[in-house]
Amino acid sequence: MEFITMKLRKLIVSSVLILAVALSSTRASAVLLDFDVTFDGTDISLDVGSDTVLGTMIAVGDSFNYNIGTAGNDFWKVDVTADYFPFLAFTTDETGTRQGTYSLNLLLDGVSQFFLAPSAISNSAVHIGTNTVSLVAGLMFDEIILNYSLTASTNTTTISQYVIGGFSPNVPGGFDSGISYNAAIDVPAPATLILLGLGLAGLGYSRSKKA
Repeated sequence: MEFITMKLRKLIVSSVLILAVALSSTRASAVLLDFDVTFDGTDISLDVGSDTVLGTMIAVGDSFNYNIGTAGNDFWKVDVTADYFPFLAFTTDETGTRQGTYSLNLLLDGVSQFFLAPSAISNSAVHIGTNTVSLVAGLMFDEIILNYSLTASTNTTTISQYVIGGFSPNVPGGFDSGISYNAAIDVPAPATLILLGLGLAGLGYSRSKKA
């Protein structure tokens, strides 16, 4: 009877250990997430192949690439030199203090216009991403890339909302006053200009013959 009891105890202990290992291994490895979205001046939409953003939990050790671009050939322009807080981030369901590292890159037609990479930052309250970013008037960009790694947190981190340029954007996913969203200006292609020039020349020649 005692032998059976010992075997039962060993079985229980083994089962508990196996369960503990299984639970601890669910997030044993760091996760890299890719958030790719497009902003059209009014709304944000997920790009094909993007990981789900809202409702996703970010654990300590995880990283994410947040890439947001304009629709078509539209672009953003900094109209007022100012400190923008937070420039690009997500709000979270949970209040806490989060430590992390990030790099921020603003591009126009694929060319970097502004780059920032602090060694370490602390996000307090309910956001994860950049803190204050200082930008000068005249800066234009059509793509923002934020690479962020969460190194420590006092609470869990569940993404609840997009934040661009402030906690109270003028439009969902839009910047606060100081940075404007601009529709692309259509510039005629060279071939179109040539045809237009030939047409005007022909018109001028026709009028000269009539004269």
